[in-house]
Amino acid sequence: MSRRLLKFLPLVLGFVLASCSTIGYAAKVGTQTISNSQLHTELREVSSNSAFDALLAKNKSPVFGPDKKSYTTLFVDNILNRRITIDRILQAERRLNITTTPLEAQLAKALTIQSVGSQSTFDGFGKAYQTQLVSDTRAIVAMEAYLAKVNLSTSGVQAYYASHHSSFVDVCSSEILETSPLEADAVLAKIKAGLSFAAAADQYSEDKSSQASGGAVGCGTIAQYEQVLGASYTHAIETLPIDQASLPVQITQGWSIIEVTSRSLIPFHDAELSAANDELAHGSTLLNTFLAHESKVEALKVNPEYGRVKDVGGVIQVAPSKGPSSKALSEYFTPGLAK
Repeated sequence: MSRRLLKFLPLVLGFVLASCSTIGYAAKVGTQTISNSQLHTELREVSSNSAFDALLAKNKSPVFGPDKKSYTTLFVDNILNRRITIDRILQAERRLNITTTPLEAQLAKALTIQSVGSQSTFDGFGKAYQTQLVSDTRAIVAMEAYLAKVNLSTSGVQAYYASHHSSFVDVCSSEILETSPLEADAVLAKIKAGLSFAAAADQYSEDKSSQASGGAVGCGTIAQYEQVLGASYTHAIETLPIDQASLPVQITQGWSIIEVTSRSLIPFHDAELSAANDELAHGSTLLNTFLAHESKVEALKVNPEYGRVKDVGGVIQVAPSKGPSSKALSEYFTPGLAK
């Protein structure tokens, strides 16, 4: 499942000390106030998770300044913008009387864990903040379902699953990788002459990670194959008969001979959350449009110590007081925008 939650994008590296503000709020979103205490608590909760901080640093979105006594402006403004966005969604949900289904709650937890990288990284947050993160994601999921007019109940998702079986077929495959089409043709000729696919992979494949296992690359859905191995490989396995070597296929790494070893429909109980996520996919664009509108009708005031109110990519939110170009500012985090 690929979603867009709790992602921080690189903007600018000014520094902000985590000191007490002389103004009694961090931001005011319509009728909701985000206090300095709330913001500083969330900054501490996130910054104390070393695994997540390392992930942010790897993505060129560092949490701390060089002295570890200050936060980057990027980090502070992303956390504050995230909280502003969630407050906008929650106020709208109360106004529209939107409630959460049990399946939405389950999906929210799975997406939250995925969004921070792993279960172990999620476990690195304090228990109260884990609950907060899942609650935030639940708000996003429920609003997307409302906007997309999607029934995220087990019966509703089961109907979607039944009409999209092809998206939930687990395909297992193997490959033999060669550096040129001539080499691939030569190996394919040996297979047609009687050499088993596994033996050919063991003797001739340039893919050292799969060579010892007879060329096995694993199993997944068509969407997962396309994400990991690309369109050419995916197109080849869609109609390839089981246990039949394909003609050489050009992929990024070279030329691949492919064999599908099995196809099986993933049972609904294993595919339910994935199906719910797939059905909700177009809700992201709708949420983005909704947030842009809400940001212009709900008044936003921001403590100037954290930045200024600015239109960033069509959404009114926090930007650095002395910040980067408008192009860089358009990359600010918004749940409905980040991928």
